[in-house]
Amino acid sequence: MTTSRGTSNHPVGEVRHGQLITTYGPGAMVDLPDRSVVIGGLNLWHYSRDDDSCYIDEPRLIAKLRGLLGVGNLLLKRPPSEDDDFAQKFKSSSGIRSPQFPLWFVAQPKKDPFPPFIDESGKRYRTRPLIHKERLVKDKLPWREPGGTKQDLDVVPVRFVQCCANGHLSDIDWDRFAHGGARSNCQEDLWLDEAGAGNDFNEIYVRCPKCKKRQALASTKGDNGASLLGQCRGHRPWLGNFSTDALACADEKSKPRYNRLLVRSASNAYFPEMVGAISIPEAEDPLRQHLISHLSFFEKVDDESDLKSALKFMPEKVAARLRDRELADVMAVLSAVRGSTGDTRTEKQPALKLQEIKALYAPSGALGSSDPASTFHAEILPLTGKPSWFTDRFDRVLKVHRLREVMALIGFTRLEPIVKGVDGDPIDQHAIGAKRADINNKELDWVPAIENFGEGLFLGVSESALKTWRQADAVKQHSSKHREACKLWKSDHGLKANEYDWPGEAYLMLHSLAHLLITSAALECGYGASAIKERIYSFPGQGYGILLYTSGSGSEGTLGGLVSLADRIEQLVATALERGRLCSNDPFCSMHQPESDLEKRYSHGAACHGCLLIAETSCEQRNQFLDRAFVVPTLDVSDAAFFPELMP
Repeated sequence: MTTSRGTSNHPVGEVRHGQLITTYGPGAMVDLPDRSVVIGGLNLWHYSRDDDSCYIDEPRLIAKLRGLLGVGNLLLKRPPSEDDDFAQKFKSSSGIRSPQFPLWFVAQPKKDPFPPFIDESGKRYRTRPLIHKERLVKDKLPWREPGGTKQDLDVVPVRFVQCCANGHLSDIDWDRFAHGGARSNCQEDLWLDEAGAGNDFNEIYVRCPKCKKRQALASTKGDNGASLLGQCRGHRPWLGNFSTDALACADEKSKPRYNRLLVRSASNAYFPEMVGAISIPEAEDPLRQHLISHLSFFEKVDDESDLKSALKFMPEKVAARLRDRELADVMAVLSAVRGSTGDTRTEKQPALKLQEIKALYAPSGALGSSDPASTFHAEILPLTGKPSWFTDRFDRVLKVHRLREVMALIGFTRLEPIVKGVDGDPIDQHAIGAKRADINNKELDWVPAIENFGEGLFLGVSESALKTWRQADAVKQHSSKHREACKLWKSDHGLKANEYDWPGEAYLMLHSLAHLLITSAALECGYGASAIKERIYSFPGQGYGILLYTSGSGSEGTLGGLVSLADRIEQLVATALERGRLCSNDPFCSMHQPESDLEKRYSHGAACHGCLLIAETSCEQRNQFLDRAFVVPTLDVSDAAFFPELMP
């Protein structure tokens, strides 16, 4: 994938397809060698003509997204790739147009720095001109020092921009900011003064040399920041031409949103909202696959008469496989593939993970085939000969030789990520927290997606063992702390009482055990810990389990190292349990109380970077809802563990 500036066909940077879904999706800011851009929305994504290979078919995920987004004709498409032949033939280019952003720059001389600025207290500051793009000539700033020679200064994009909780993004009005939130008649260039390492907002100032006013970036904190940065005007530069969405720039009480200072490279600048599904075994439909592969030929086909006419003009390779089928059958499959523009049903679809756990507990014959074309193939591992402590708690182990994961991007947030439920469905937040930002300037009829392939292992947990464990008084007592802490957590995330249910002690136990297993598996399987993902299944009456898997766009996700660990799964679990009994930060880690206001880690019990926290790319809940006291005895809680001290 290439990003291009303005309307030019000249590519200025490249991003991998997977990064466009997980890291640099529409609305994300990206630093390129000589500029900074914001990845364009779907209206700025361009594909080669008649490119049907871009479509991805995953019926369960498509049905879920159609219900989640309230649209009836949603499709999944891979990100576009640069096509040189297409560019030469049609004087255009497939790829993604990415507007330049921000438009304010900091200039710096090629050799000697500018003389330092010294404030009234005698403190020295490194200083550089703060310049808008309009002042630049060929991406350089013409500059002449008093009494010096003329030179063209290099410029770099300013590090600081502004956004609101609705995801809108814009340049800071630096002239207004420097003058305390008021307009001025000063015509001179502004200067950016920095002291220390340049990371302390108390030591970074914007200065007007004419009226001598200075404003520290630290002043954007608190109530004063609203007046300095002003009300958000709904700018959405990733949609092109600095599109505005002023009506949407308000909270749920219709009160205006105000801008907040944002560092472009900060971790809270972009949170992609993704929905993923693991492909589960189902009967292949050759007709559906054929239509998906040639979907562009059916764009104007709305009924059987249109289909009959279109068959006469289609290429023989497309029409030949349809002539011996009933037109009604073809139309039925076509409608299922692309949906209906008039279908705006929003009924809740079954949770994707609920369908997956049912498939993972299916009989051996329903776990896919070893055919290389199959997207899922799992093998049941016999539990005979395993120790009793293991078989009393686990009732199924699968060696997942092959799996396919499809990830779709439906929006993004800034400042705070969208909260996901235990079933994997996102929960939109309209109050204090985040609201999903649009990735297109019109209603979605397709969303970007990628498909990854990998391997894994599945551990099914006995529901009867969990039920017995939950009934213990010590478990109930410890769970009550997390239940109360969850109320505080919901308040912090802007969720109402009925918008999110506490995941439950079973989920916390499974989630914590999965993190211990990932850390232990990474030492033996050949994959890094950040390459192993988790999928936690906690559905009362339906099934409980942990799926650890890898996924990648190529063969690197199917090297067999993770599958091989299933043959000695009891040893892997034993190692993970031993690792969880003592943390390098104990006793402080084990003594943490989830409802404590001191640290405000309301979703954590005994969990820290020394024991349970892993890469957020591997965790389905961004390292939330963890407590190893539910798994093994800790120094502070010794009787709430699913695996008592005597085991293994």
